[in-house]
Amino acid sequence: MLLGLTAFSQRAIFDTIQGAETVSFEAMQGAKSVTATCTDSFGGTSDGTLTLYGSTDNSAWVFVNFIGATLGVASPKASITGVDLNQITITPALVANWIPLDDQFNYYKVVGVGTSGDTTLININWSK
Repeated sequence: MLLGLTAFSQRAIFDTIQGAETVSFEAMQGAKSVTATCTDSFGGTSDGTLTLYGSTDNSAWVFVNFIGATLGVASPKASITGVDLNQITITPALVANWIPLDDQFNYYKVVGVGTSGDTTLININWSK
């Protein structure tokens, strides 16, 4: 009997969005799923968006388009915005997931954009 083993690795990074700033979370090569956990633990409100980007070369970045059901899945559905269905609205205690279902990109990164009253700790977990 032949058993197949799949290598599974995970990496977590975090940063805080304070006010109307943009935070780009480090890219991961070959990510199979991305989870963002938002914590409003520093006062203020949790607001803004998280957006998934993809790249073939880790330098030219584009929105990951999830309009076609075969391209990927983003959740929670109630928080999804943007014309490409890849932006997720930041709320207190949000747990957001992106699961790309094709291999059009070698690298993925998340970019968070806050609003003027926003102070949110964002923890990004990459799995491959």
